[in-house]
Amino acid sequence: MKLWLNVREGAEYAGVCRDTIYTACERGELRHGRVSGRRKIILRPQWIDAWLERHAPDVQCGRTGSGTEVTS
Repeated sequence: MKLWLNVREGAEYAGVCRDTIYTACERGELRHGRVSGRRKIILRPQWIDAWLERHAPDVQCGRTGSGTEVTS
């Protein structure tokens, strides 16, 4: 795995579209770096993982986001 990803690679890694990555960066939800001032956005895979974890549905302890039990 590469140490740094561009927006296209980050979107593929996260399974989202590029616009979602740009929006998350603009809102300050996704940690990122910029090359040449404001031109090129670069991302680390662990930053994307952390962002996805914060935005994943609550599935801990066998519960869904609605607070109901998950049954198999």
